[in-house]
Amino acid sequence: MEGGENPKAFKWVGGHLSLDFNNTVDWKAAEPHAGEYLTDYGRLVAWAGEAGVLSRQTEASLLDHWTAQPSSGDAALHRAWSTRTTIHRIFTGLITGDPPVEPQLDQLNPLVKEAQGHLRYDTARRKLEWDWSSHDGGLLRPVWPVVWAATQLLTAEELIDVKTCANEICGWLFLDTSRKHNRKWCEMGVCGNRAKARRFYDRRKRQPGRS
Repeated sequence: MEGGENPKAFKWVGGHLSLDFNNTVDWKAAEPHAGEYLTDYGRLVAWAGEAGVLSRQTEASLLDHWTAQPSSGDAALHRAWSTRTTIHRIFTGLITGDPPVEPQLDQLNPLVKEAQGHLRYDTARRKLEWDWSSHDGGLLRPVWPVVWAATQLLTAEELIDVKTCANEICGWLFLDTSRKHNRKWCEMGVCGNRAKARRFYDRRKRQPGRS
């Protein structure tokens, strides 16, 4: 959290729930979690709420649970961080041609099983829909849809459209749905402009009479 008062605004540039979850930390920050968006359990709940995977009622219930048991919220947050790292390593590895290794899958599979255990059919809207049960008050509730979404993407044709930002000091992921499939940046206005500025600076340095 920047300055302890003004948290980073969440960004939704991934085009997929699991990729947007990956994009909740600055992966290349000098210190671990220096560029962290999920600075506490409340921020994790807020992210899931903005992502549309938590109702207001469920958000309030989870926050009440966190207030009553702060250590449980901290444990859930650390598991969320660990899950995010696993997702990051699997997808970036696939992008660079390195398939997931067994330790990564061993970390993901139990979470997949846990998430599946909390799926149910919802008939509230007079039709069968997948929904997420939170009757047990599980503080990992914000992470279950992310894990489920990641497994769906890993087995979908769209997997070939997952890219990492061309800014080598970024590490954010996105689903390239552009018409020509030539998207390079997580955000043109951020990483794209930074790359332009670096190229301009390098050209200026190479000009005669400049050091």
